[in-house]
Amino acid sequence: MKELDIKIFLDSMDKDFILIDTRSPEEFDQSHIIGSINLYSLNNKEREEVGTLYKQSPFKAKMLGASLICKNISFHLQNKLANITPKTKIFLYCSRGGLRSGSFGTVLSNIGFRVYKLKNGYKAYRNYVLDYLDTFEYDNFLVLDGLTGSGKSEIIREFENKIDLEKLANHYGSSFGQINGEQPSTKQFQNSIFHQLRKMEKYKYILIEGESKKIGKLHVPHRLHQKMLKAPRIWIEASLKDRVQRIIKDYKNIDEVFFETAIEKIRPYIEKKYLNEIITSFYQKDLQKCASILLEKYYDKVYKHRGDHIVSIYNDSLQYSKEKIKNFISSLN
Repeated sequence: MKELDIKIFLDSMDKDFILIDTRSPEEFDQSHIIGSINLYSLNNKEREEVGTLYKQSPFKAKMLGASLICKNISFHLQNKLANITPKTKIFLYCSRGGLRSGSFGTVLSNIGFRVYKLKNGYKAYRNYVLDYLDTFEYDNFLVLDGLTGSGKSEIIREFENKIDLEKLANHYGSSFGQINGEQPSTKQFQNSIFHQLRKMEKYKYILIEGESKKIGKLHVPHRLHQKMLKAPRIWIEASLKDRVQRIIKDYKNIDEVFFETAIEKIRPYIEKKYLNEIITSFYQKDLQKCASILLEKYYDKVYKHRGDHIVSIYNDSLQYSKEKIKNFISSLN
C-alpha cells in the first residue's frame, strides 16, 4: 500500500481503478470526492458507538472498532468488491488518512491489490479544493446569457467543454428553481466545480451559463464568478412561444405546495394584478398563460441585461445554435 499526497493521488487515477470512501454513509452523503463509492469501515451507528466508548476507554474502543471494521471489510469483499481483478487499482481515503482507510488498505494490499491511500485523507482533499478554487488561473470562459427560457442550459449541455452550474447545484437559479429536489451541500457543490474545472483545463474555451453569485442556497466560488463577469458573453435570443414551452416542460410536475412557496418569494417584486393572474391561471391549469405572465411581468423585468455581448444567436433550433457557437469558438482560436 502506497500513501500519496493529494495532487499525486488525484493525478494517478487514470484508468481501471476504484475510488473508495471508507468513511460512514453519513459523512459520505454530506460530501465526498467525485467518483468515489462508499464502502464504509464503520457505519453511522458503529461510528457513534466507537466514538462514545473512546471517551471512556480508548483501548476498548479500538478493540470494538477493529472487530467492526473487520466485519465490514469482509462484507464488502464478498459483495461490492467480489468481481474485481488484481489489475484494478484501488484508491481509498477516510477522514484524516488514519485507521479506517489504513485498515481497509492493509487487507486489500495483502490480498494482492495495488492500493493507494490518500495522505491526511478527505481533510487534505478539501484543503486542496478550496486552495484551487481560490487560485486557479484558467481564464478562457465564454458566458451564455439570455432571458429565462431562452435555452441556455440546453445549448451548454450539447458541449463537452462546459461547466453546467445549474446541474451541479441541482437548481434552475430562480425562485422556482428547486423543482428537482434538495441541493447538494456547499462542500459537495465546491467539489463538483473543482472536478469539472480540472477536467476542462485541456480545452481552449469553456462554456458557462451567466449566473448570479447565488444559485438557490449555494454560492458560486468568488474567483470563478469574477472570471465569469470579465469573460466574453454570448446572448441567446428566443421567441416568447418557445420560452413558454421550455418553462412548461421544466416545471410540468410542479405541485401546489411548491408553487405557493415560490409565489411568496416573488410577491414583493411583481404587481398585484399580475400576481393574481398567475395564481388564477395555475389553479385553472392554464400553464401556458401562467408561464407567459411569469416571463413577461416578472423574470424579464428583474433580469439585468448587461448589453456588452460580442455575438447574439437566435435559438430557434438547438443544432443551429450549437453550430453557431462552435464556429464562433473556432474563429477565436
